[in-house]
Amino acid sequence: MIINLDDTNFSYDKFITVSKELAKKYNDILKCVTIGRSHDNRDILLLKLGLGQNYMVCCGGVHARETINPIVLMRIVELYADLYKNYKTERQDFKNQLLNTRLYLENEYQQMLYQGCTYELLQTFTILFIPLLNPDGYMISLEGFDSINNKQLREKCQQYGISAEQWKFNARGIDINRNFPSKLWRQKSKKDEAASENETKVLMEVFQRYSPLGFLDFHSRGDAIYYYRSTMSDAYNERQYKIAERLQDITNYRLMDPEEEIDMGDSGGNTVHYFSEQFHKPALTIETVNENASFPLNPDYRASVFDDLKLVILEFGSMII
Repeated sequence: MIINLDDTNFSYDKFITVSKELAKKYNDILKCVTIGRSHDNRDILLLKLGLGQNYMVCCGGVHARETINPIVLMRIVELYADLYKNYKTERQDFKNQLLNTRLYLENEYQQMLYQGCTYELLQTFTILFIPLLNPDGYMISLEGFDSINNKQLREKCQQYGISAEQWKFNARGIDINRNFPSKLWRQKSKKDEAASENETKVLMEVFQRYSPLGFLDFHSRGDAIYYYRSTMSDAYNERQYKIAERLQDITNYRLMDPEEEIDMGDSGGNTVHYFSEQFHKPALTIETVNENASFPLNPDYRASVFDDLKLVILEFGSMII
């Protein structure tokens, strides 16, 4: 296993290293490519998992302080790649054990179903994972403002008077999840401009290039699923609700009421708003980690979040095809 959820030092450099290791180990099913660079000159990686001609996008690390999901998504990439790789071998092993006990057969059958679903998914889809869209902010959250190499950017961030542990933004002090052009986006200052950030442009380019059938954006906190779009049709929201309801069955996360689509006094410009309006395909925000968790998020949350999410992407794929 390459991704260790217990590793307390999961820096940006470690993220780059293990991404390349995964791509090397599973090179028949996984590709790792750079799709852009942050404002502090860090690579933004795309992990392309699968052989299918259909695409879906899974994104994490949009907000700096939400440090759990990037590692969990990497572990899910590894899990799916490993299940795919071992499926044919273990299917034959299962057949060879047919004379063994019923308990053994039941356990093995459940495992084979899981592996079979993963194998079929990755034959149908290529899953585009962007586990860490905001690497600069991620490093600020982990190691403080000194992790920003550009002096002007570092000093600008420090002027906000926000602690590194509470930092949500990129290295220019912009909330990426309020930077996407959409009907609900509104200018918050004279200098505010939609799609101004490198990270925003990178995700928009992925959407435009691959025309995905669906999009999942993983955030923290709340153990909740946002599905409703006030700017979209009733038919669109009905489909969103059906998908969200099924994902709720898997995760036990609560479904957010339509009136809570955007916090009071907040603006639009979320990743899912942009995707929904541009492509009219399913797009959900999944908030992991308990609402009462404090920042910096304890790495101990990784294991439980992984258990919550490991079936979500499989199920989502089956519902959008």
